[in-house]
Order: sequence, then C-alpha cells, then structure tokens
Amino acid sequence: MERKSASSPSSPDAGQERVMAAAKHIVKSLAVSKNAADDMMHFLSTFDPRLHPLSSPETADEAHRIGRDEEEEEEEIAAAEEVIRRCNSSSSSSMIDYLYAVDDSIAASGHSARAAAAVHAAMPRLEEELRSLLSSSSSLRRLSLSSSVDADEAATPSASSSPRHGALSPDAAASVRAVADRMLRAGYGPELAQVFVSARRDALAESVALVGVEAVAIEEVIKMEWSVLDQKMRRWSHAVRIVVRTFLAGERLLCDEVFEPDEELGHECFADVARGCVLQLLAFADAIAVSSRTVEKLYRTLGMYEALADVQPDIESLFSGDAAAREFFAGEVSSTVEQLGSTVRHTIEEFGHAIHGEASRRPVHGGEIHPMTRYVLNYGGLLAEYRATLDKVLGDAGDLDDEAAEASSSSTPSALCIRDLLTLLLDKLNEKARLYDDAGLQNIFLMNNLYYVVQKVRESPALRELVGDDWLRRHRGQIRQYETGYLRASWMAVLSTHLRRDDGSSAARQAGTHRAPPATGPSAKGFNAAFQELYRAQTAWKVSDPQLREELRIAVSERLIPAYRAFLGQGSRHPARHVKCSLEDLENYMLDFFEGVQKFVRW
Repeated sequence: MERKSASSPSSPDAGQERVMAAAKHIVKSLAVSKNAADDMMHFLSTFDPRLHPLSSPETADEAHRIGRDEEEEEEEIAAAEEVIRRCNSSSSSSMIDYLYAVDDSIAASGHSARAAAAVHAAMPRLEEELRSLLSSSSSLRRLSLSSSVDADEAATPSASSSPRHGALSPDAAASVRAVADRMLRAGYGPELAQVFVSARRDALAESVALVGVEAVAIEEVIKMEWSVLDQKMRRWSHAVRIVVRTFLAGERLLCDEVFEPDEELGHECFADVARGCVLQLLAFADAIAVSSRTVEKLYRTLGMYEALADVQPDIESLFSGDAAAREFFAGEVSSTVEQLGSTVRHTIEEFGHAIHGEASRRPVHGGEIHPMTRYVLNYGGLLAEYRATLDKVLGDAGDLDDEAAEASSSSTPSALCIRDLLTLLLDKLNEKARLYDDAGLQNIFLMNNLYYVVQKVRESPALRELVGDDWLRRHRGQIRQYETGYLRASWMAVLSTHLRRDDGSSAARQAGTHRAPPATGPSAKGFNAAFQELYRAQTAWKVSDPQLREELRIAVSERLIPAYRAFLGQGSRHPARHVKCSLEDLENYMLDFFEGVQKFVRW
C-alpha cells in the first residue's frame, strides 16, 4: 500500500501542485485589472491559505499599473468627448484640437462604447468641414479661369498650366487628407465618398462651364443658328484639352492623395466625379455628329475630331487603376471619335457632290472669279490645315477606289482628297465658261479662276505641300494657254484685218517698211469701229488680280501698239478724218481695260 501510494500520480501532494499551477495560470490570464486580480486572490485563498503568496509584489504592481492606465484612458475619453461636444456646438473652435480628440476616440473605440459614441458624434462635423474644404476651390478656380482662359486661344493649354490648376491649395489639400484619414480609420468610408463626390462634381461642373462647355440637348443643336453653333464648336475643341489635361488630371491627383489608404475607393470616387463631365463633353460631340452635314461645319468638326482623338489616351490613363471604368469611358470616347470621323468623311463626299452638281446658269459678270471658286479654295485651305487629322480620318475609311489606291503610294489620303476637289472645281469652271458667248471672255473667266486657284495654293504652305509643285507648274502653263486663247479670240481680227496693207499683209509684219502704199480710209475706219467695240466690252471685263491685269495689258500692248505704229507710219489720204487716236491715246485707253467699269470711246 505504501509503494502504491508513493508511485500514484493522484497522491495528495501531486494534486495540490496541480491546483497551485492552475491557480497561477488563472491569475496570470485574468490579471487585466487590479480589482479582477484581488477578487481572484481572495476567492482562491478561501480554499487554501498557501494561495496567498500568488499575490507577489510583481503581479500586484502590474495589476496596479493596468488599472491606472484604464483610469487614464477613461479620463482621455471623457476629455475627447468634451472637446467634440464643445466644437460641435461652436464653429469657431480649433479644428486641430478637434482632430486630436477624434484620434483619441478612434483609438479607444474598439473596446469602449463610450469612445465609439464620441466618434459617431464627430462625423457630422468632419463631413461639414470636408465639404467646405472641397468646395473652397470653386471660387479660386473661377477667378483663375476668368482671368486666364479665353475660348479664342489655341486649342492646346499653355506649357505653364499645371495639372493642379484651379484645384485645392496645398494647405486645403493637406486639411482634406487629415479629415479623410480620420473618417477612413473610423470606418466611415462610404460617408467620406459621398461628400467627396458631391463637392468635387459640383466644383468640376463650374469649371467646365467657365471654359464654354454647357449641357446642350441634341434637339437644341439641330435647331441652333450657325453663328451660335460655330462658336460652341470652336470653344468645345479648345476646352476639351483643358478639361481632360488640367481639370480631370487635377481631380485624379486629389483622389490619389485623399484615398491613399483605400485605393479602390479612390478609383470609384474619381469615376463618379468624372462621369458627368466626360459624358457631357461626349454628348455635344455626338449631337454634332448626328446633326445635318454641311460644309460650314466641316472645319469645326475636324477640329473636334482632332481634339478628342488627341486626349483619348489621356482619358484612358486617368482610369488605368479601374478596369471597369476604363473600359466604359474608353468605349464611349472611341464611339464618339468614330462618329465624328464618319461625319467628316460623308461631309467631304457631299461637298464633292455639291461642286459637281452646281447648276446655276447665270454667268458671273465680267468673267470675274466665280463664288464657287472662292468657296472651294477657302474650305480646301482649312482642310489642309488638318491634313494629319484628315489622313487619319480618310485612312480609317478603307474605301479608296483603284485609281486612288494606286496613287496612294506617293500621295496621302488628304492630298488625294484636295486634288479631287480641285479637279471637280476646274471641270465645273470649264462648264461655266461656256455660258459666255464671247470666246475672249470665256478665256478671261478661266484665266481669272485658275490664276486665283494657283495663287491660293502657292500662298498656303499646307495646300502646296498636298498639291505638289508639279501640279502648280502644269496649271501655270494652263494660265498661259488661256492668255493665248484670249489674245487670239479678241485681237486676231483687228490685227489681221483692220491693221493690214492693201496687199493683204499685216501692217504689223511690215512695220519696218516705209515705201509701202498708204492704207485706205475704210481700213482706218474699220479699226476705229473695232477698237471702240473692244474698248466698250473689255473695260467691263474684270481681272481682279493687279498683277494678272497688268500682264494682260502688256500682252495686248506688245501686239497692238507696234501694229498700230506701223499702220500710222504708212500714211493716209485722209488722216484727219479717219485716224482718230494717236499712239499715246491708244496706250492710255489700254489702261482702262479689265477694270470692270464699262466705258466708251467717243470720236
């Protein structure tokens, strides 16, 4: 029995040791406050006096320290509650003290219902402060934009423009981050997002309106007068780059800073802030794309296409952290760009049809430049300014005919487009020339118009680059042919019939012979009558370009004056009766030709 008792694990001594060990473990585990430790000691000592030593000096000190910490924490919570209560009732209280009080409450809110209540009470004040800070940039942005942004400026923002232009000041941004950080740590992310999106969306809308972009319904665009619509389209093309690269880029940076602890929430907030702005921009462009296609809109539509295509990569990069938002906005922008491109292509096609189908039967007075010529060259020059964009628009069509495809190895789509329009114009001008009964006036009309075309091409570097020097050389030669045709049609009869000798040879060819028989009276009278008629008709003809006008007068004088001099040099039986003007008079009369003001010679 003694051996069994000595070796048994359930002996009284072993049992007491296990109780002591368990008691120590319980005391250690529950020593979370001084009162809890004392209660446990008292309870255990009632079973065994030997448990009194468990209340060792070290354990007692630790329990006392824990208790003191709890008391201090309670005092801190109470102080924080008081600051929050006082600041909530007075808007003039220090925000720094308020934020510190919120920090203390957040730190204790995990195990103190009182602290959690204090945090909850602080949220309305934090939301109001956040709203005020986020909206404070609106007035600053209005002042900045109203003094520096002009819708007539170049479409690209100045190099000095920073992505934070018109956004929060550094101090305001730091304050926003401080408030947002407390709200995020307290678990009020949704409330933070709601206030942030509401305030920044409104501020962004104000800024967008200041650069001339307003919400316009499709019905309004369709009914809008051209002068008003032209201004809106011009402002839109200028504003879209500012909105994307300045305003939206600034909002992106602000979101990244404010929501740095929660990037996903930041991406969602930026998408919500930007959505209305981007869709408003696209809505106007979509309205232009579906409205009536007129040549007047062509230049502005090309400008809108270029501006939107230019910022398309920027828009996609702004949403690079949010795959769903990036896919949505990239799709919307791509669709609008394609619609604008399609509108440009169809408008150019209709422009060509309009040139070909111009059917007016009334000739231009005096053989002047046809309005259609000015019209086509005006818009041709504008198209040439967008030649790189036009290459992209026309290249995307993929529907060039065989001849154009063959030429495309040496010509860009924009060059082919301009040449096609000029060819249509010149063909139509040849048709219009047949409206004149006088062959000389037909040539004056063609020469006037072709000279104008050539000069416009030469004066425009963009047009000259597209058309090419070979085209210019060929058509300058065509101008000389029209000049020769005019001289032959208008002056050949005078030179060969009225200024001739009785032997039938032209006086001009015999100008150096002084022994020739004198010219007869009827020949001089015939010249007088013919010249009177030419003077009456051709003073009413108009050659607008001074240089071309002078060249024509010289060309006529070089043929007429020597022939008339030779004619006078032969003598006449009745010079006083039949020779009505001297060489000097004839030269002066020639100065009245091609002025567009009809005059008469009275002999």
